[in-house]
Amino acid sequence: MITKSYFTKLWVLLINMVLFLNLHANPIITQRFTADPNAFIFEDRVYVICTSDEENVNGYKLFNYTLISSDDMANWTDHNLVFKVKRDTKWGNQAYAPAADTRNGKVYLCFPNGTSGLGMLVADRPEGPYKDIAGRAIVDRNTPNCSSKDMAWLFDPCLFIDRTANGSQAHVIFGGGKPHGNNLAIVKLKDDMKTLDGIPQKLKCPDSFEGPFIHKYKNKYYLSYPTPGASKIDYMMSDNPMSGWVHKGTILPNPTLNGKNINQNNNSHVSIIEYKRQWYMFYHDRRLSNRPYKRNTCVDILKYNSDGTIQKVIVTEDGPPQIKKFNPYNTIQAETIWREKGIETGFINGKSGDVMVTDISNGDYTSLKGVDFGDGGAKTFEVRAASASGGGTVEVHTEKPDGNLVATCKISGTGGWESWNTFSCDVTNCTGVKNVYFVYKGSNEPYRLDWFRFVAKNSNTKINYINVNKNNSHSQSVQTKNKIEKFHYPLSGTQNFENGIMYDLKGKKINSHINNIPEHNSISRGILIFIRE
Repeated sequence: MITKSYFTKLWVLLINMVLFLNLHANPIITQRFTADPNAFIFEDRVYVICTSDEENVNGYKLFNYTLISSDDMANWTDHNLVFKVKRDTKWGNQAYAPAADTRNGKVYLCFPNGTSGLGMLVADRPEGPYKDIAGRAIVDRNTPNCSSKDMAWLFDPCLFIDRTANGSQAHVIFGGGKPHGNNLAIVKLKDDMKTLDGIPQKLKCPDSFEGPFIHKYKNKYYLSYPTPGASKIDYMMSDNPMSGWVHKGTILPNPTLNGKNINQNNNSHVSIIEYKRQWYMFYHDRRLSNRPYKRNTCVDILKYNSDGTIQKVIVTEDGPPQIKKFNPYNTIQAETIWREKGIETGFINGKSGDVMVTDISNGDYTSLKGVDFGDGGAKTFEVRAASASGGGTVEVHTEKPDGNLVATCKISGTGGWESWNTFSCDVTNCTGVKNVYFVYKGSNEPYRLDWFRFVAKNSNTKINYINVNKNNSHSQSVQTKNKIEKFHYPLSGTQNFENGIMYDLKGKKINSHINNIPEHNSISRGILIFIRE
């Protein structure tokens, strides 16, 4: 019997055949269908939370959000599904276009329950877990100016945090459907981020359809939104986010590339941020699938004119330039990707937060752009992998999938998909800045991948694998590169990791000072890595 899984695999194969022939950086994630990208900054890194189109076939079945992130605008880490409406709320049934931003060190996520209301969640990190802070909709049909006559669709929120010298003020703007041009509203939020501070104010935005987004540039406020039909993105300007908006024009026509519409003349949705002194527009189109319900997230540069108006954004294949070189000598999450072919991602052992590369077939690959190996180059390559089969090899090529072969790491069977080992091999002739391709070889699904790491030739670093006991007493090293040595690691109080950095096996850096370690959720019990310089 031909199953739904069969068609899903076939569709992924067809998409990757296109990608293999057309290697470009836009879309910025190709192993998943994503839409409605909402970008924000957290701890000096760009995060983009997106609607997941994975369930869509002949209509919108939207229940989950995918998160990706980058600090160089070229290599993007896939954090997988960080929000599931039926798991993370007790009252929501759908999750349309999301909105997220940071305030007071927390991440706030606003989701529309279909078209009927807005919920609010909070987390310590963009990856979650998210807590429903109200336990109900904070805006619904009983909210003033939010009846079905006021706006057909009570959805598509934007969280705008207006930061000034006097502090910050949160706003939520939302709406869509008919009556076009008078279907959006904005309201302030109190500091608890779940209580409205006033009544939502209707905004008159010429030909507005849905998907409003507000950003700020040089003390001016900008409201962008899609128009009906083959949506273009128009924008307005004001000196006050609550009122006084003046229409200025179009900043993104319905996405077109090389004279061809790549969005099926369908809906559009954007967010706009500044990162490292450069402005970017994130948007979706349908350039890979050419299907209405399978969308892809892209990013391109946004520029202002001298009078503060915005130039039209140019849709590209290659996206914005990489803004810094990639360091191969830190732990590299395997799901950090520039370009890929064939792979998917999932959670290790089914636990949220621990993402792996999975569904690997012979000849699949992932890659990294602009990797700086330095003048000395790399001497060894490490892979964290699990295999319930006979394993295979990970080949490291430079510049293209069949480019110069610099390493071949043999992965043997580990006895199961939940049993993880670290494998290593020598690296030859790998110096300077390279684009790196990890090419996967083996029968069926040969292995699954957690992280990679290169070791420099001129490095004197000692890598200690430390076993953290579950009895909340202390731990000691169980293996080192150079010798066996005890490493006492108190599981309460404060520990200072002097002259080194601690990682867990997810590659997550553990802060140099940690209080109350038994209660610290970021630490995985079991094996830790301590790198002493």
